Amino acid sequence: MTTIGFATIGQSPRTDLVPYLLAGLPADVTALEAGVLDGLTPEEMVALDDDGPGVHMVTLLNDGSSVRLAFDRTLPRMQRVVDDLVARGADLVVILCGADWSAVRAPVPVVNPGQLFPKVIQGLAGRSKLAVVRPSAGQVPATEREYRERLGLNAVVTAAFPYDDAAVANATAAAAQLRGHMPELVWMTCVGMGEEMRAAVRRELGVPVVLARSLLARLIAELVA
Repeated sequence: MTTIGFATIGQSPRTDLVPYLLAGLPADVTALEAGVLDGLTPEEMVALDDDGPGVHMVTLLNDGSSVRLAFDRTLPRMQRVVDDLVARGADLVVILCGADWSAVRAPVPVVNPGQLFPKVIQGLAGRSKLAVVRPSAGQVPATEREYRERLGLNAVVTAAFPYDDAAVANATAAAAQLRGHMPELVWMTCVGMGEEMRAAVRRELGVPVVLARSLLARLIAELVA
């Protein structure tokens, strides 16, 4: 039996995501969840953001709203979340965020999307024209630099916010912005983006669309097979 510990940068449980990731896994797989924002007041959550130039993330709260977090302020709390999941019996920890969590340490394997995702997309895209869809417009400039300079990809970047009732419309609008760039592959980077958003982008552009949550689910399935 494998116990997976899901660590979210927001609040647990992630009912919008974890059931999707567990679907199709062996029946003896069990799940634990914990979140960076569990038990925090709204004021304490706001204190985890800043106006600096570093990495920022957006996450869903249990009441359906969302909050922005600064990576540097979130990292120590993520380490505590991972420690808690391991103490509760997790054999494998999956971090539910596409930032790079290489600084997190654990005595069990940790799935770090921030390392895995770029390498997979780099291999898939090759010399193709890549479109990258981020959850927040504020992430676009840094993502353009990362994909073009560090990963060496021919990439255009836009955003589609996934955490409101207009998520599908947001995805459609983002795809419309991308149409003139004639992408050959689309990468939807946020695990909060669902299948409906992917379908909207595919309808608009008619090219392959890689969805972060789907890619993560397949990686988890390999680890527990």
